[in-house]
Amino acid sequence: MSDSLSFTKSGISSTNKFILLSLVSVALLVLDSRYAAVQTAKRYIATALYPLQWVANQPMEWYEYGSALMHSQNYLLSENQRLTKENMQLKIQTRQAEVHLRELADVKALLTLKQQGLSESVAAEVISNGKEPIGGRMIINKGSTHNIQEGDAVVDDAGLIGQVIQVHPLTAEISPITDSSLTIPVMVARTGVRSLVYGGSGELTLRYFPTDADLQPNDLLVTSGLDSIYPAGIPVARVQHTSRNAGTPFYRTKLESMAALHRSKIVLVVPQQKVQAASEPTTATP
Repeated sequence: MSDSLSFTKSGISSTNKFILLSLVSVALLVLDSRYAAVQTAKRYIATALYPLQWVANQPMEWYEYGSALMHSQNYLLSENQRLTKENMQLKIQTRQAEVHLRELADVKALLTLKQQGLSESVAAEVISNGKEPIGGRMIINKGSTHNIQEGDAVVDDAGLIGQVIQVHPLTAEISPITDSSLTIPVMVARTGVRSLVYGGSGELTLRYFPTDADLQPNDLLVTSGLDSIYPAGIPVARVQHTSRNAGTPFYRTKLESMAALHRSKIVLVVPQQKVQAASEPTTATP
């Protein structure tokens, strides 16, 4: 018992312990205050250096942004080119389909026309529409080897186009009805009154139609068949306007061709009608 008391007494006294703990506390306070000051200093330094860090990071950020933007633009440009190409292809295919449908409709109409009395006609394709400087002539892909002859009439599914004026082995040249060299015997489909249609300067004129005869706008003029060239009943022109010429007994008219003329693709060449000569009377032999 005395030994333990002596051991306690030989240890650090309470006063010393208090002093030691006080020093430790002060040291801890000093260190803590210094650490807080360091942290505050770090925050101030970080705040001061932030603009420099932002500026330093901008090149990389701009590079990444530019790369992404360029990639996006390249993608959009590529997609735009692809869509533009597909759109053009679709438009061309649509136009081709429309052309094929029109050609099929023309062929069907011409076949119907052949069945209506022009069975000996020859179908041909227009390879030059007459807009080139060769006198306004049209050229077809059929010639003498296909029994095409000069003077044959040419029609499309809507009406009279013109007349064959020159024939080659594989092609033939056509003068349209608006050519000044052509005169067409016609009649008014509504009344049967006959007259002549003249070509000239790319137009059609009805020069000598008497004012005492019945002629009205929208009347249809068809071939009368009074010659050996044009079969009767082929549409030639439609009357757009009529007026009376002062001092003359004839109408002044404006006509519109029924055929497509320089826009036709497929035509029929109608052979000339054969005029049969009167047979001589036979005499009995003795």
